Order: sequence, then structure tokens, then C-alpha cells
Amino acid sequence: MWSKPLNICLTVINLVLKVEGLRKVYGDIIAVDSISFHLEKGEILGLIGENGAGKSTTLKMVSGLIKPDAGRVEFSGKELFSNLNEIKMRIGYLPEFDALYDGMTAKEYLMFFSSLYGVEGAQAEERAEKLMEMLKIPSDRRLGAFSKGMKRKVSIARTLMHDPEYLIYDEPTGGLDPGTSLFIAEFLGGLRDEKKSIIFSAHNMYYVESVCDRVAIMKKGKLIYFGDIDELIKAGRKYVIVYSENGREERMTTESIDELNRILRDVISSGGKILKVEPEVMRLEDVYFSLVGK
Repeated sequence: MWSKPLNICLTVINLVLKVEGLRKVYGDIIAVDSISFHLEKGEILGLIGENGAGKSTTLKMVSGLIKPDAGRVEFSGKELFSNLNEIKMRIGYLPEFDALYDGMTAKEYLMFFSSLYGVEGAQAEERAEKLMEMLKIPSDRRLGAFSKGMKRKVSIARTLMHDPEYLIYDEPTGGLDPGTSLFIAEFLGGLRDEKKSIIFSAHNMYYVESVCDRVAIMKKGKLIYFGDIDELIKAGRKYVIVYSENGREERMTTESIDELNRILRDVISSGGKILKVEPEVMRLEDVYFSLVGK
């Protein structure tokens, strides 16, 4: 009951990313198995799945770092690998692990990478100062003295120095303390308000549920769900029936409205009394585990 048809009509207004039939094979291992999804302007898509599900490989293909064996990636109607240099200038990519120059200060690092995108001088300095203020990054300390969370913030700032339209982040909150993770998740939500289009992978379901509009769930290289988070959670709703029968209080749980009505009729016809019927609150994590298993 969980799967949603993946041959979704792609005549979506403001469609900025379209992925069709993406596939990558390493030897005998199918890392990504013919997956399709899309992203709209100003939307955040969460890519989730267990380790080895194919998330990082998918993001590397979508960002142009590795070429797929089959399939097509389009940004705003342009095929990625036919227009690679042009589109890469419009992407901010964050790898899973930070690679910083420990001898630089945060500002020196941001200014350096900004120059690689042709953003220099007063414009680059203004952007660096703004991002360091927004992300609460000290400008005068060497990167080698930064904590893991602070280094992650610097890496995120680096992806934004050229003001890209599309952001592709691999585990932006991975391995960070809860406070820093929450800060970054909320920061991503703010970028959506600036009409940035974001796709990121994550293991923390709470942050995905908090900031994402849609979710793509992968398992062993396959896409087993793509769609609206609220719809997915609603589809996973369960109903709890509490009733009394023969002097004892009982409870039953069902996922089906038809089954719920049958239970109510059976309880009443047998002389029982319905005490309470209420939906069981579901979270993305609950639905995720019901799909991929624990």
C-alpha cells in the first residue's frame, strides 16, 4: 500500500530538475537502479535510505561528478552532461565529508573559492561577511582549530558564495551534535524562502520531516517511494479502537477504514461498548521502517 506510481506526469510548473531512468553499475553491484524523480523551484527534497542504498551515488550523478551508465538529468530543461560547465556554475554541491584548508581562515577560504566562480572583490567580500554572520562563523580563526560542526558550516557557506540556484547536499547534518544539526536544518529551510531548490540526503528523519516538501526513499539502489511527505504519513496512519466487552477493556489497531468500520460493527453487535477511536500519530521514521524494514 505504500508504493506510489513513479511514472509521474512531469508537466510541473517551475520544474528545475528532472531525473529519468538514472542507473549506475560498479562491477556486479547495481548502485542505482533506473530511478526517476523531479524537483520544483523553491522546493526541498529529502533523499533517505540505509547505508549503501545509493544516495551518495545518485547525488554525485545529479551534480555532474560522475556520469551515469544510463538515464538523463535535466536542469531547467537542459541536459546536464551536454551543458556541464554551464550548469555546474549554477550548482552548490556539498560532499559527505569536509575537505578544508586548515591553514586558512574562514574568510580566506570563502574568498578563494568565490574567485574560482568568478566572484571577486567587494561582491565576494560582502557575500562572505553575510554568510559568516548568518551561520555564526568566526572570520579570524584558522580552519584547523574549528569543531566538526563549525567546519560543516564553512563548507555550506562555500557552496553559497556564487549564489547558485540549485543546492545538492550529501548528509549536511551527518555526525553533528543535535544543536548544530537543528541549526543547519533550519538554515536550509530559510534557503527555500530565497527560492533555492535543494536536494539533500540524510539519516535523521526528524530534520527531513521538518524541512522537506517531498521525500525520495531508496532501498538497494531502487526508488521505492517518491512524493509528498504528508501524503506518505497520512497513508501510514493507523486507527486505535478501545472498547469494553464482558467487563474487560480491549484495544485493536487497523490501517484500513473498511476494517475499522467492520470492527466497530462487530463490537456493537456482540454487546460490547466502544470507548474510544482515535488515529495513531505517525512520524516519517515509523513509515520509513515499515517500508525498508528495521
